Amino acid sequence: MKNLNLLLISTLLFTGCATTKSIQYPAAGKQTSLSVSSEQLSSMTESGAGDYFVKESQILVGDASSASASPVSGMFGLIGVGVAMAIDKNANSSAIEKSSINQPIKFDQLTNQKINDSLAQNKADPTLKLLDLNQTSEIKIVPYSRLSFREKPIVKVNFGLKTQFKNAADNNADTKRLYHYVSKERISLAEWEAQNNLLFMKKADQAFGALSQVFTLDLQHQLNLKAFDENKQKNCKTNADTSLVSFIQTPDNLCVGVVKTSKGDVFENSIYIVEQ
Repeated sequence: MKNLNLLLISTLLFTGCATTKSIQYPAAGKQTSLSVSSEQLSSMTESGAGDYFVKESQILVGDASSASASPVSGMFGLIGVGVAMAIDKNANSSAIEKSSINQPIKFDQLTNQKINDSLAQNKADPTLKLLDLNQTSEIKIVPYSRLSFREKPIVKVNFGLKTQFKNAADNNADTKRLYHYVSKERISLAEWEAQNNLLFMKKADQAFGALSQVFTLDLQHQLNLKAFDENKQKNCKTNADTSLVSFIQTPDNLCVGVVKTSKGDVFENSIYIVEQ
């Protein structure tokens, strides 16, 4: 249950609620426009309690302390929760303060290029329009990275895309979907930031390439979140955070999955790409 909770918590953090309601992108042939945003995730609704946002970047830092998770914080109502969140935010800020990753790093241009590359290789819908950065569009894409100090000195670095759009399966109601790239690396912050963040940026390039590939498949209705793949379930390697991911049919170079309820219903808010 611990592993499942970790995945469900990430879904809840980034979507506001975990839902099994069907989510679909606009139908093909609609001349749907998309644009990558330079903004951060929302600190109010799309991050962990007490997460620290690196200034003018698309990086957030969490889990350096666990004050917000302590039952004691809730004993004093909103004031106690607020104090705990402030403690967490300060700890997260201190954890990254002297790091070279603590600078205005954004993934908007990288993501825009990766999506453009993916569409060049696979454009089943020729009417799709990838606009310049930060343009008004029918699909808004926000890239981000999150550093977790939960297992310090090990620092886990994951990457993701948040997409916002009108849900074609729900009378065009506003919705969002999260694509999580779960890195296999278990190394220290010093290793991530060595040689001017060489490994961090290399992993970002790799992650946003895979994220863009999965997003463009999904965008063009080429992913079936309920088409489970027995071979990938056997062969795709998982870790403590992803052991309960159910893998679906995707191109051979990807291990992509979802989380299901105890009744087998898929949480459609989030899609997980598990690095091999």
